[in-house]
Amino acid sequence: MTHKTVTEPGTRLGAHQLTTLLDSTQELIAILGLDGTVLFANEAFRHSLGHNPDELVGRSIHAIVHAADVEHIRERLQEVAALPGSSVRERCRLRTQDSSWRWFEVVCHNRLEDSGIEGILLNAQDVTALQRMEAERQVISDVVHALNQTSNLDQLLSGIHDALKRIVSAENCFVALHDPEHDTFEFPFFADEFDTVPPAQRVGRSCTAYVFRTGRAMLIPQSDFDRLAALGEVELVGSPSPAWLGVPLKTPTATIGVIVVQHYQNENAYDVRDLEFLDSVGGHIALAIERRRAEEELRKSESILRLLFERNPMPTWLHEADTLKFLRVNDAAVHLYGYSHEEFENMTILDIRPASECEKTVAHFRQIDENDEDHGFWLHQAKNGKTFEVEIISHALVYAGKRVRLVVAQDISERRNLELHCAKRRKWKPSGAWPAVSPTTSTTCSW
Repeated sequence: MTHKTVTEPGTRLGAHQLTTLLDSTQELIAILGLDGTVLFANEAFRHSLGHNPDELVGRSIHAIVHAADVEHIRERLQEVAALPGSSVRERCRLRTQDSSWRWFEVVCHNRLEDSGIEGILLNAQDVTALQRMEAERQVISDVVHALNQTSNLDQLLSGIHDALKRIVSAENCFVALHDPEHDTFEFPFFADEFDTVPPAQRVGRSCTAYVFRTGRAMLIPQSDFDRLAALGEVELVGSPSPAWLGVPLKTPTATIGVIVVQHYQNENAYDVRDLEFLDSVGGHIALAIERRRAEEELRKSESILRLLFERNPMPTWLHEADTLKFLRVNDAAVHLYGYSHEEFENMTILDIRPASECEKTVAHFRQIDENDEDHGFWLHQAKNGKTFEVEIISHALVYAGKRVRLVVAQDISERRNLELHCAKRRKWKPSGAWPAVSPTTSTTCSW
């Protein structure tokens, strides 16, 4: 059954007037059979999608529904067809005449028993802009989520890439990070149809370098590339692409690199909206990368510090600059002082000083500058009550967000005893017992 007009019993509008009214609205209106066959379509299909309404009649509506949405739309039509008077709402993509896709909010009403309609009435409103806005918001949310959940930079960039593909054509995408020490680009993420991951390379005059130098997001189609190349601003690096979009990755203090998407077939793959979106996401990506790099540097620093603690034969510890509380100690400190690692965690450095030295210690830390290296000699006390003299060298650091001091201690009790013994021997000279000492003879006590 083919509907050319839609009438309701008792309407005051004639068939021609009603069709004219339906064709004047921007909302897509169609009547579908139970199997999804188009029985009627208004002129909005031509205006919005470029399809001739008369050519849609007799075809399945699924022919212009995105493949990913077809099964879901079919199920929803079956659902509404099963219950007279019911309606369902769904969002899906419809194909335009030029094979692009637009998002529509679709409402289907069961009018199978209504005279003059006798089908499923479809109303669809273009929500492409709203869908894009919601998707962009979700992508930014996903980037922030990945930042908080993913500690590995490779996984982070891969997750960001997957999120970007929901908005722009990003099958060909790479991140170039700038190494200021060597003025080179490194490529921690690189996905491309033709090119392989390049090694670190000089910044040079690529389009990526041009975006980095100018600090501006850019759409560079072939015509713009030719113009910039004629001016000596850019040169071809890698496979040529008719559609190229690059965005600088900026933190509050610096531009750290560039993220690029490109298309090798469609010169109209990107527009200003894509440029604005990727530019807005670029700041989040830059902060995510910077944070991960900082965390990686911190892990390296902690590894070095851990190695220092484990391998250093001299007692070594970290203590808070303000509270003097121990944060970490090495095994050599445990061996010298007799306290376990767990005991040290509940102690301050005052607990390894004789009571007579505590006031002097507190006064000392009030006087020294927090950034100064500190070098001195102190009396310390082990868990068993034994006191001994130590030589202390400490440096101010920031560790886990706290101001701390890194301390290396050396028990110099034996050295002091040896020095005292040598001094006493030099003062005592038995008659006839000392040989003459030549100017080249060492006077160091070596026994």
